[in-house]
Amino acid sequence: MRSYDSDTLAMLSSGRAAVRDMILFDFASGLYGFWTGAGTLTYAGLDYIGAGKLFDIEDLSFEGGLAPSAVSIKLSAIPEEGLTPDVLASIESENYHQRPVTISRAYIHPDTRALLSVERVYRGYLDQMQHDLQVGGGATLTAMLESRSRDHTRVGHRVRSDADQRMIDPADGFFRHAPTADAKLLWGRNV
Repeated sequence: MRSYDSDTLAMLSSGRAAVRDMILFDFASGLYGFWTGAGTLTYAGLDYIGAGKLFDIEDLSFEGGLAPSAVSIKLSAIPEEGLTPDVLASIESENYHQRPVTISRAYIHPDTRALLSVERVYRGYLDQMQHDLQVGGGATLTAMLESRSRDHTRVGHRVRSDADQRMIDPADGFFRHAPTADAKLLWGRNV
């Protein structure tokens, strides 16, 4: 269950809060942030480029179980806002496969335009990108994301042992007695 601060909750209760979506691509060369508002939004020390209505996130749907959920995000070039075809091309030229992506929702005060709060709504990995150049110089970039729930189905090679734990932290002896434990545990009534 989400909990909002009192200012955000008051604005949401009155139906006056402006809601904008934010996306953060975490590439090895740096962070790329975009949001559905106009201009530049600075949050947590990072500038998010305003993509207005030309930034489209497919409806998020979540299913039970461990199956990952997929989401598509489309960014369209808006040269006057700084989101040029060259910026989109630079994103596509990154080593993007399986890099982290975060989608958040920003709540903004309608009168003062102050940022009330930001809530993370989706974390996943960038799976594929499609770049589409249009006649007249326009460009769109479609990113296909895969949720982090796919990590729950991965099979690893590690065996939890003292040696394995000490590879992580040489001072951590949590499993030091694990291979030598030899205890017979009886459960229930002894018949």
